[in-house]
Amino acid sequence: MQTIKRFIGDAALRRDEIGESPCTVHSFRRGKELYFLKTSPAIYTGTTYSVLREATVLQWLSGKVKVPEVVLTARDEQQEYMITRAVPGAPLAEYLKDEQRTLALFQEALRQMQSISIADCPFDSSAAMRLRELEFLISQDLIDEDYDFGAWPGLTTPQDLLARLHASMPQEELVFSHGDLGDSNIFVTDNDELHFIDLGRGGKADRWLDIAFAHRNLREDVSAELAAQLLTTDAPAKREFFEQLDELF
Repeated sequence: MQTIKRFIGDAALRRDEIGESPCTVHSFRRGKELYFLKTSPAIYTGTTYSVLREATVLQWLSGKVKVPEVVLTARDEQQEYMITRAVPGAPLAEYLKDEQRTLALFQEALRQMQSISIADCPFDSSAAMRLRELEFLISQDLIDEDYDFGAWPGLTTPQDLLARLHASMPQEELVFSHGDLGDSNIFVTDNDELHFIDLGRGGKADRWLDIAFAHRNLREDVSAELAAQLLTTDAPAKREFFEQLDELF
């Protein structure tokens, strides 16, 4: 922790209010450079909310796709800490009015993620692992309280959802998955170069996980018609499974 404090020095920390995870993010400057301090409570160690897990994912991805540089990590009894250097560009969320550009950028993001070889990937983000994680979060009363089961008749409680997920767990076609591929986690430069952030859930997972998130993003924030253009084939049951899996995170 002392190394983190020394690096930040007397720089002013500015809280980032974007995001719904239990992690806390602050930005700060050293000279002309912008950095981010991300922390996660110790109870999340061993889950995909762990910033130390994210740091190892980012380090493994370095040179494969464009991700933030990990500057420092630390932990104490209360929290885990990670400092990263800011990526260039702006979030894809700022470009949604240009629908065809948005679609092309999501397609490219999916292509880049799924082109990463998983031959030596040490990160398990499979459905079975994520369900074990969800069981832990439910048992510790750490789930997102703002859940909405309205789209899925017959679900009332988190336990109902967990049972349905276990009953509908798909046969997986593993690829590298970002794990939370949305328009706030894809940064775009002026020449459409992509940089990816928030990779705590990154790892080996079914190829439809990232597709489901991108499809939902386009469907909810642009239009169902544009979302449909993302799909060359479809697996509605898998898309529903991964949307349901995400509801309590």
